[in-house]
Amino acid sequence: MLKTRFFIVFVVGGLGLLPMLTAAGERKVAEVECKPAEQKLVYDCMITLKGKKSGMPVAGAEFTVGADMPSMPGAHNVRPTPAEPHGKPGTYRARVHLEMTGEWALKLDFTKPGRDRLIKKLHFGGMKGHGGRKSGMSHHGKGKKMKH
Repeated sequence: MLKTRFFIVFVVGGLGLLPMLTAAGERKVAEVECKPAEQKLVYDCMITLKGKKSGMPVAGAEFTVGADMPSMPGAHNVRPTPAEPHGKPGTYRARVHLEMTGEWALKLDFTKPGRDRLIKKLHFGGMKGHGGRKSGMSHHGKGKKMKH
């Protein structure tokens, strides 16, 4: 009888963890919107993470946000900064310090849940009233740009 109760508790408890395990092993997608901060070439980026298949928010993620200029690889690497949870689950904030305006590839490097990297090219500055473009985020830069 005791073994039966233990088994039932184990199975029911295990089923409760199933959605979390699925979300943890699922690939991530992100939407990023960056706005100019009070300092020149500094941008506050809001990042919304979701599971690629489930569409569920990815809470508890740990990652850094760095940037590189695709037109000049290695010449303008921005030191990665940690992203912090912000507001509702799946929403994060990171402040990015760029070296110049133009097209930058934002690199989100994850350590939790699971190691992963997302890359997206965004244009910063140069367009009056637009410091950064809101866009979808995809794995390894395979996303498409979204127009405002």
